[in-house]
Amino acid sequence: MINNHMLRIGALFLLTVLSYGFYNAYLPITDPVESNYVLSAITMLKHNSWISPMIYDHVWYDKPPLTYWALMITYKLFGISDFTSRIPNTLVAGASVALMYHITYRISKSTFAGILCAILLMSTLQFWYISHAVITDGFLFFFTLAIFGYSYLAFTNNDKSAMVKAYIAAALAVITKGPIGIILPGLILLIYICARHAIHRKDKIYQLSKDIKLLFNPLGLLAFIAIASPWYIAMYSIHGEQFISGFLGLHNVDRALISEHPKFNVWYYYLLIVPLSLLPWTPVIVYHLKDLNWKDDFDLLGIIWFIVIVLFYSLVATKYLTYTLPAIIPCIIWAAVKICELVTDKETGEFTQSFKKFNYLITLPLGIYYMIFTFATAFDKSLDSKPLIVGSFIIVCMILIGRYYITSFFKLAIYALVPLITLYSAITITVPPILFNQSGLQFRTFIEDTSKPIYVYGNYYTSIVYYMDTTPTQVFVDTTDDSIWTEGKTLMPTITKETFLSNTSNNRGAYVIVPKKYDKDFSNTLPYPKAKLVNKTKLASIYKLQSEPPVKRVVCSRAISP
Repeated sequence: MINNHMLRIGALFLLTVLSYGFYNAYLPITDPVESNYVLSAITMLKHNSWISPMIYDHVWYDKPPLTYWALMITYKLFGISDFTSRIPNTLVAGASVALMYHITYRISKSTFAGILCAILLMSTLQFWYISHAVITDGFLFFFTLAIFGYSYLAFTNNDKSAMVKAYIAAALAVITKGPIGIILPGLILLIYICARHAIHRKDKIYQLSKDIKLLFNPLGLLAFIAIASPWYIAMYSIHGEQFISGFLGLHNVDRALISEHPKFNVWYYYLLIVPLSLLPWTPVIVYHLKDLNWKDDFDLLGIIWFIVIVLFYSLVATKYLTYTLPAIIPCIIWAAVKICELVTDKETGEFTQSFKKFNYLITLPLGIYYMIFTFATAFDKSLDSKPLIVGSFIIVCMILIGRYYITSFFKLAIYALVPLITLYSAITITVPPILFNQSGLQFRTFIEDTSKPIYVYGNYYTSIVYYMDTTPTQVFVDTTDDSIWTEGKTLMPTITKETFLSNTSNNRGAYVIVPKKYDKDFSNTLPYPKAKLVNKTKLASIYKLQSEPPVKRVVCSRAISP
């Protein structure tokens, strides 16, 4: 018979999948990241390549295959579409929310704390955003959450089976993102057992040897090797040195040492990103920091976990918004702990309706957070404000009703959950125009004949291949980016600017998509009548190459003297 714990896990999974899957069919695939994963999975299906990741009919060493496999299986079962492209990440988001409940419940022995943690994770801005995107980070977060939770349970309960589960999760992380899936958690846990030794070395029951034996659990190591190594061995046997230099060299070591996007390579990048990523729960997390205790095993692991991840990626040259997502794991649990304190009577431990601090730290920031999204629609005419206005009405009604009828932890969870789902549902309906402007879908209306060549000047839109079933050619324009990236990641058809200019007379009717930042350069290089402006979008102009106009001959007649 299914127990209540399993029912809660299933309910949280289903609730997340349904709410996150809402409106996904209307979210277009965007550039430059989502389109790479989608096109890779489609190309791998085309070539029946389940081992070697591919894109543009070439082997692609960017990432291990787990995310591609998930997309390929989904496409096989349900066909290729925007909606099906987002199914894997929607499912893994549901699994992450359910796992957050399970881990927190195992740690705290509190059902309310577990459910609250799940709700907080589901409503955290960065998690919500990444779980709607077609990228690897949703899968990596799920496996990293398992590493965090099971390794902590292993150390606190001397549980060898929990450490084996952590190693299995690390193996899956390695075939999702690469060696970083084991290197970073391994480094954190090594620091953790050293810190535990420094704090507990005088305790009679504490033994450093137990922690070391747990961390280097032979069965766990064996499980890790059995799961993680086959793909790497297969890739090396097929591609040899190219795999080593392409995957481990360029896309791992070089990415850490040489920035793909130099303008983002600043030391304070994640100091700005992390507080924003934790919205709307940043205030309550900050408020709880003063109560952290280095001598508490969970707080110790959480502090080390957060600091090491943020510091590590701050030192890495290439920076992305998504890299520090695993750092939020202990922050979410800390937020749940503080909220439990705010709504619990300290003497009796029972639920209290004294919401003064709760309103300041939770309700007020959430209201401000909602208003930011609502007012944003006033500054962009392409965004429809109606969903957020309707959502505001529902939330206000819920707050007014709930404040008089909340008498238990369960009702408080519902009180928090309904406004949050309403908020994110309204945002999901509102954002498609923003995503449309970041997608090659915006050009489909203006390019009538895809049998003609299509060029992208100075940039590239991979999603054009996905939406139009034709492969544009990139016109390479000088860039300040390091040549290691312009050469190592350019697998699409590419020509130089000089070659493009020399062939314009042979490309009558060809389309040229010119991003805004290159518009002036292109217009000066190829003025009308050689290139006629077809239309403009928010981010680019579409030109059509014309034939050279005939040269008019002027015949001069001169009278001949007799």
